[in-house]
Amino acid sequence: MQIHVVAQGQSLWGISQLYGIPWQRIVDINGLEQPGQLAVGQTLLIPTQNRYTVQQGDSFFSIARKTGVTVQELQSANPQLQGSVLYPGQVLRIPERAKTPTIVNAYAEPYEETIANARDAAKALSWLAVFSYHVDAQGNLRQLENDDRLLQVAKSTGVRPILTITNIKEGADFSTELATTILSSQQIQTTLINNILTLMQQKGYTGVNVDFEFLGAENRERYNQFLRRLVQRMRPQGYIVSTAVAPKTSATQEGVLYEGHDYKAHGQIVDYVIIMTYEWGWSGGPPMPVSPLPEVERVLRYAISEIPKEKVMMGVNLYGYDWTLPFVEGGEFAKALSIPQATRLAYTQRTEIQYNQEDEAPFYTYYDQNGKEHIVWFEDLRSYAAKFELLKRLGIAGMSFWNLAFSYPPLWVLLQDRFQIKK
Repeated sequence: MQIHVVAQGQSLWGISQLYGIPWQRIVDINGLEQPGQLAVGQTLLIPTQNRYTVQQGDSFFSIARKTGVTVQELQSANPQLQGSVLYPGQVLRIPERAKTPTIVNAYAEPYEETIANARDAAKALSWLAVFSYHVDAQGNLRQLENDDRLLQVAKSTGVRPILTITNIKEGADFSTELATTILSSQQIQTTLINNILTLMQQKGYTGVNVDFEFLGAENRERYNQFLRRLVQRMRPQGYIVSTAVAPKTSATQEGVLYEGHDYKAHGQIVDYVIIMTYEWGWSGGPPMPVSPLPEVERVLRYAISEIPKEKVMMGVNLYGYDWTLPFVEGGEFAKALSIPQATRLAYTQRTEIQYNQEDEAPFYTYYDQNGKEHIVWFEDLRSYAAKFELLKRLGIAGMSFWNLAFSYPPLWVLLQDRFQIKK
């Protein structure tokens, strides 16, 4: 598979002729709902049978990124081009490559559309983390409706179903107060762990992901002790225990979101640690990439200095945001978009999708019907390929996608092309 970037004037028919494959196959692989509407700068995944057709602006580096090989491998496979200038239409041989084994998780909420997306993604998943069972102040787990359907998808496709528990308060968000109540009482924790075990045995979950957020410094060691107790009960039963933690760059990073997550302790206690490496650009903040690669790398390099790299999983977003400009602190929140929605919006607004090489992120601007300027930052096949290369370079365990409410069919094909998915 290779990544094609749609140029000005290109059509699906023309692209199919360029690569010598039926246009219907491009439609199927990329999940194109409106094949006649391609945005300039949009990425498409193309099956090429170890051949690559050079595009305008290509370099050995960009081709290596698009095809998942190294520059050295590419040049060795095409010795006739040493010292030559690449030109559009030139055909290169892409060498066979060993696929890196990796764990792929995706979070999913049990809604109708999400269940369909989970079924589509399952071929590229190791785990499916069902989100989420809320813990109350007595250690009970509030019933999650329709999770049986997600469990059925997981079990029928050889994917491990993972139970996610959170300190989300009824009708609210993550609660420091609720976490403090739970983590300050061994009795409540015992009740909670018993309830987790019972639920997992009844429903067939194979692991538990603990996503306790906004804990504050006062709950740091209490949380560590709870995780130790949880693992002591889960590991003899063969269950995986993982945590989801905020993206930190130092052990002393301040803020209620960061201070309760002890990277070093989590690395010693649990089986896997999912680092939530996204939301630099968030709906209530100033416009910027959701997961700029240099920031993601900074966090992951700190993570592997504290946590064994074979336990670290990179968080990856499946969405982008549309901001109205100028940004005003406390003003209108940005609108979340799936990747197909962002691409379709670029087409309807007749604007070209640009690509920020430093942050490895696509973006574009447009004016709405009221004359207000917007900027959209999102993801595409290029930005995902860049994250995949970072994962390989760091040698970490895998990646975790948030969340399957957002659909992007070619991503799951690209994952299978670039990795050996551990099941």
